[in-house]
Amino acid sequence: MEKYATLQPLSGRKRGDLGSMFQCLAERLQASGEKGCVRFRIVDKEEHTQWDLVLDEQGCRTRQHSEDMPDLEIITRMNTWKKIADGELSPLIAFARRRLRVRGDEKLGKRLLKQLASPDEKTDIC
Repeated sequence: MEKYATLQPLSGRKRGDLGSMFQCLAERLQASGEKGCVRFRIVDKEEHTQWDLVLDEQGCRTRQHSEDMPDLEIITRMNTWKKIADGELSPLIAFARRRLRVRGDEKLGKRLLKQLASPDEKTDIC
């Protein structure tokens, strides 16, 4: 059976805190060399929380509530995001099960996933 890439757990700081999770993501992508903006839209009941990862020549940083148009947008529910962030659910499996939507530059997403994937096991990006 194939194993699809999961993230290295992002919950190292305050478990369940979105700000800490996205800060951890930014730190891991600091030296990625990628350029662009990745928006995460997290849906919790009727509320939407939005976090952007901005990748440029200075590294990677987070911001909330930006009006800029992202290069890639990832939309999912809070419970799905927590499983992805904890390394329990592959983003690719979540996408295939329609628990995660992607809009924009999917190739950027695949490149970032390769950098964020857990190194402990064989992983396929697809």
